[in-house]
Amino acid sequence: MKQISAAKFVEENLKTIFAYSLSKVSNRNDAEDLTNDIVLAILQSADKIKNYDAFYGYVWGIAANTYRKFMKRKGRAFFDELDDNTSDEFDFTEEMCVNDDIQTLHREISLLSKEYRECTVAYYYDELSCAEISKKFSISLEMVKYYLFKTRKILKEGICMEREFGEKSFNPVPFELMTIFYGDFNNEYRNLFSRKLPGQILMSAYYAPMTVKELAIELGVASVYLEDEIAMLEKYNLISKTSAGKYQTNLVIFTDSFTNEFEAKAETIISPAMVKVMSSVKEKLCKIRQLNVICEKIADSRLLWSLIWPLMRQGSGRFQNGYPQLQERDVLYSGATGTNYGISNDKHNAELDCSGFAGYSGIDSNYYASGADFGVLPQNNRYFNLKNVDRDTFKQKIYKTVSGEIQPEIVILTEKEEKQLFEILSEESSIMAEMYNQLFSCACRIMRNHAPKSVASNIDRIVFQTLFFRTVGLIGGYTVKSGAIAVPDFEGPAAVYVRENTKAAENSVNQGVLV
Repeated sequence: MKQISAAKFVEENLKTIFAYSLSKVSNRNDAEDLTNDIVLAILQSADKIKNYDAFYGYVWGIAANTYRKFMKRKGRAFFDELDDNTSDEFDFTEEMCVNDDIQTLHREISLLSKEYRECTVAYYYDELSCAEISKKFSISLEMVKYYLFKTRKILKEGICMEREFGEKSFNPVPFELMTIFYGDFNNEYRNLFSRKLPGQILMSAYYAPMTVKELAIELGVASVYLEDEIAMLEKYNLISKTSAGKYQTNLVIFTDSFTNEFEAKAETIISPAMVKVMSSVKEKLCKIRQLNVICEKIADSRLLWSLIWPLMRQGSGRFQNGYPQLQERDVLYSGATGTNYGISNDKHNAELDCSGFAGYSGIDSNYYASGADFGVLPQNNRYFNLKNVDRDTFKQKIYKTVSGEIQPEIVILTEKEEKQLFEILSEESSIMAEMYNQLFSCACRIMRNHAPKSVASNIDRIVFQTLFFRTVGLIGGYTVKSGAIAVPDFEGPAAVYVRENTKAAENSVNQGVLV
């Protein structure tokens, strides 16, 4: 490969390389130094690779080797090549007793892979013969002897090392395993979301594949405990075993670095689009007020805020209709489909978030609410925040509004009126659809620079299926920041409207996504 091609590759993947470095070392300065070393190693290796496509497959091997050298310079021990001439007469138990360092022995045994560990424990601790071990684990006598022989060599090497667990062993990185879920409930699957260890495994094996032993050292967890967790993740196709016997994460993960870059770029797309949309909507308020008496009497600011969510729904729907090939969902397990993805970032700007609910919620058999709790909204303007909305009082307000007893504070529509509203706002929905299309292209482009190549084939589909709910807060925040609409100066729910319930709407009620 020519140097110019390697330089182009480095330029396109520099952020991914830095993210890998940051996941390996404890501070940003070290990560920058390691990134420079990796880049140099890649450029120096360029002339050895003739096929550009094959080069990517060597990158993470180069990165891993560079990381080992980097840490060795800092005085830390690493795995060296096994000495094939090591005598099989070495009795590690005797040496460990002489050295009075049983804890080190236990540490090294805990890092052994399943077959080696089981044979070692059975032979040295349970005092079974090789023949008995062969029968117990249904493997040949020769394999038992091989495992014991190799174990002695591995442990002899290991007891001479001063191993240092990775930072994730005491400082887990932020991680949420998310799913847009359809179908039957599975308690085993859902419990994956409630424990820290599965997420730390997925994060550790995201940028580069890792063996169970490497994961054990990185996470400070014995292999015997990791194996069950990895088996569960593998069962649900969240992680896969490579041909080299290592494991790599199958998920697309929305990292902090991706989120920061995307949010900045998204503002340049959302702000001008929403200024144009809201300006056009204001010109159509007179026509919208003709839908019913409630729309006729409600204040402008309340009416405008009530229209943002239906505009988002319509615009997103039009955008999604243009990509039928990206709408297929994964089979999560028998009886359920959905979309899995990971989130690894600490939200730094609450006004660009949507920490509450966005979707539908039933009120009673006659009405349901539809809206979003934009992060930019004050707490007292968020409908789905149960602490701030007395549902019974709100319900009574609906009926009093419909009967004309009180001044309208929220838009209430019949099914027919909602359809008429969407017809009035058809032009604005088209602008929104184009905005979503630009956000989609932008997010895919950025994600390709941040995600490993192992998940590249899933990027477009995952970004497409998560785009609507992952941009709810951004659209609310940037609409206000652009001046297209002001923060509510009234009390009570803002970005929500109430619709008359019908048979057709029942499947949507009480559904939504926490974002």
